Amino acid sequence: MVSTTVMIQRLEGLLGTKDLNDWETSFVRTLAARMHAGEVTKLSGNQVEKLDDLHGRHFS
Repeated sequence: MVSTTVMIQRLEGLLGTKDLNDWETSFVRTLAARMHAGEVTKLSGNQVEKLDDLHGRHFS
């Protein structure tokens, strides 16, 4: 299992590409900002679920 931080970091690498749609870009930017602020543990269950799904579509 990949950590939440690693999933966000991998998806952050897709920012600025055509791999993410507008909503996904906004979502990843929000998660990246929270990660850099040290707030990864404060993500809701729904956010973690969406993160896992998005990461799985791009990196599985």
